[in-house]
Amino acid sequence: MDMDITWTIQNWGSGFQDKDVLNKFLLESKRAYKKELGKMELDSDDKIFFSWSSNFLHIYLVRIAHALDMKYLLVMAVQEENMSKDQITYIDKSSETDNVDFIHASDDQQKAMLFEIYGLKNVIKPEEVVKNSVYTLSVGTPPQLWTNRWIDKEMRHAKEHFSVPPIQHRFNNLGLHAQKFKIDAIIKAVNDPQFTRELEECMTVFEKEYYYPAAAGLGGIMESLLYKTLENYKRASNRILGSDPTLLDYLGALKKFDLIDRRQSNRIRSVFTIRNSISHYNQGFAIVTDIQNMLQGIENIFTTLFLPSLEWKEAHPGQQLPEPDRQNK
Repeated sequence: MDMDITWTIQNWGSGFQDKDVLNKFLLESKRAYKKELGKMELDSDDKIFFSWSSNFLHIYLVRIAHALDMKYLLVMAVQEENMSKDQITYIDKSSETDNVDFIHASDDQQKAMLFEIYGLKNVIKPEEVVKNSVYTLSVGTPPQLWTNRWIDKEMRHAKEHFSVPPIQHRFNNLGLHAQKFKIDAIIKAVNDPQFTRELEECMTVFEKEYYYPAAAGLGGIMESLLYKTLENYKRASNRILGSDPTLLDYLGALKKFDLIDRRQSNRIRSVFTIRNSISHYNQGFAIVTDIQNMLQGIENIFTTLFLPSLEWKEAHPGQQLPEPDRQNK
């Protein structure tokens, strides 16, 4: 990686820029990002948590003032709509930010000032900035250091939010061994477009750290899995569940057909208690552990209830699960 690229850009005169140099910065940064990514043992699902692995991004280099007349570059990746290729843009804010208030502010304060005071939000939508990509390049810092720090942050973020135990069942041949929650296994097994959209939306807002809407949405996912479990057995009629089933209706039906024991019932109840406390009593605050507990609850329902029901359906096409013979018990 050519560290002279950063030094060259930092020393451009006012109003000057060289598109060839910018494109070289973009090309070498992407190359360094992919090189680091290639060192990891990632499957295709893991890569969704590394923002430059499968998306086109707009890289912004914002030249800012610094103490001792040094010119620093604030670099950030932005995920804009309808991008067909990677782009790079240079913005010179060195003259505007050459004042005591900005130079002696903290890094976070400087970023906020750039958007709110120095008009950066007129060019870049703050909500589209990839948070983990934001980095300040000091004099002569190679872009490779930026991409390495970016990937480090993304890896820590993925491990923190998706450190969920793997699913264990006899169909465990789908690579269900990563540290994050595997949505593809459930999506593939359920095979329902609406369910897929709902689950993907929940995981998207969770990844963006909007825990409250994620928790609310995952409650619906759990109910859908319970319904689809009974549906596979052809035991999801209004006569059994009613027209507007609640958790008690689902658990009652599962118990009626000997599909669940007391321990499983209590485990599902505890997860729904988290959902209900967030939905009905929470003032809009949910922590990441709440979501992780709900994801574990979804894994439990998927593994112990839905998958066996799917296996039964495939082995008994068109049939209805018979009611248990209580007389012999």
